[in-house]
Amino acid sequence: MVDDVCGASQSLVTDDELQLSNPLSEEQAGEVFPGEKPAEDPPEELPFEERVFKACHLLQANPLNRIVLYRTLQTCVSECVLLNELETFILEQPESKESTQPPYFLIDWLVDYGMLDVSEIDFEGNIVEPEQKEGLSEDEIDDLIDNFAFSTNEVGKAVIEEFSPRNLLGELLEVKPDRYDTYIELLEFLQEPRAYLEVDNLLRGRDVLMSGRGEGERPMQPSVFVDKLAASGSITFKGGWVLTGEGKEWLDTVLNSKG
Repeated sequence: MVDDVCGASQSLVTDDELQLSNPLSEEQAGEVFPGEKPAEDPPEELPFEERVFKACHLLQANPLNRIVLYRTLQTCVSECVLLNELETFILEQPESKESTQPPYFLIDWLVDYGMLDVSEIDFEGNIVEPEQKEGLSEDEIDDLIDNFAFSTNEVGKAVIEEFSPRNLLGELLEVKPDRYDTYIELLEFLQEPRAYLEVDNLLRGRDVLMSGRGEGERPMQPSVFVDKLAASGSITFKGGWVLTGEGKEWLDTVLNSKG
């Protein structure tokens, strides 16, 4: 079966509310970014840290695809996933409607950037070993292969850690500690789906919207808080803004630590 063979794997070469999940900076709040695969593929022989750095750049350069790429890596950690099953998983993610690429290309990016390993699977569900292909033509090799299965390797696991909502939220709150209470309150508020207007009504007029602003400057829009939480993967738009599973887990940890 697929789960038994993937150890020996090889590399293969709305509207306004929906837009709020994309921005990376306060100045860019509400702006839509096109996704793109960085032009230069990383060389195969690089130190581990450099491979992780280049892999992280792929996710960083693609804010509209980032959460789906992250979740794809996550789902391939504990078991190998067949291509058709992985494509279905991607399409089931709420964030996939914002993605700039179809599932196959997102998977291919993760393989090309060294985060996913891929195994060729025969018609009996076994891995196609290199010796089975010796002396065969390309057409004969193609006839051996029924499917592909994917598993997250060590580079991919390091990227998961870098882009985990827990880690990103921690960095966000460390950079802007004066917004901590507001972020926590908003996360609690979003334990059930909320329209953006409800978020706007919750935060509009608060002093925290002048955080980092000088006298006479305009306050931040409440959408900034939504943008930052969405970019961290802790909330998503699913019939309204609501916590993701990762966001709920992080919030529960924080609330439980307070006793």
